[in-house]
Amino acid sequence: MPTPLPDADLLLLLAVALPPRALDILGPVVDERFVETSYGRVGPLALRRAANGRGVWVQPYSGLPSRTDPRSMLLAARKLGVQRVLNWDTVIALNPLLSRGHAVIISDYIDFVRHQPHTFFESEGITGIHQSPSFCPQMGQALSLALPMAPGCVYVGVDGPRRESAPEARMFRQWGGDLLGLNLVPEIGLAGELELCYAGVATVTDVSADRFSAPPQGEMRYGLELVLEALPRFVEMLAAPATCGCAERLSAPRKRGLLANDWWAQE
Repeated sequence: MPTPLPDADLLLLLAVALPPRALDILGPVVDERFVETSYGRVGPLALRRAANGRGVWVQPYSGLPSRTDPRSMLLAARKLGVQRVLNWDTVIALNPLLSRGHAVIISDYIDFVRHQPHTFFESEGITGIHQSPSFCPQMGQALSLALPMAPGCVYVGVDGPRRESAPEARMFRQWGGDLLGLNLVPEIGLAGELELCYAGVATVTDVSADRFSAPPQGEMRYGLELVLEALPRFVEMLAAPATCGCAERLSAPRKRGLLANDWWAQE
């Protein structure tokens, strides 16, 4: 098992296309590791470290059906001593106030993923029914301070690679969804089962199928740069130990032995 590094407790999952040297903003690569898990091998995960800064593990990530089993990615993170996971996704805008290039912070989600594993139930010693996990408030606050122009949005997790139809886009909007994406669900649920803090930030790449899509005019580059330039400040604000209580909140129902057939007894 890889030796955990106490000052490198953040994993950045990248579902965006960036220029090769763009991530130098987080510091040079000082280590690379492969991690073996019960769901497959993960890596190489690159550890970047700025001068006098904390380390950040970085892994390119794709929500396509051919991606690495998401369970292996989250297990690898835990084996590396990661406590916090930030997923930077590219998304489709359902909300008419959002357009290509907008940076957004994910505040909540709707799980409409049907073909990916959603749980470690029993396979990793995790049993019982537990609360659906939410995004880490401490990480969310840090994102809001680093990206004050970015609104909070509801993310609808869907299967790819097919794009949504116009009726599906209208349906998701009626449900309260602002965005469509492939990478944050079921990952948030899996991270919750492992008691990992989890947050999502996204860059809008296009608008939904029921909306007019204007020709690109460089908006994506600007939107990616906004998030990229905010990452060092975000990492700096997370230098202190986590005080969000995510791990305790996520583990509490399991510690009580809460099962589906004894919910009534807990009332």
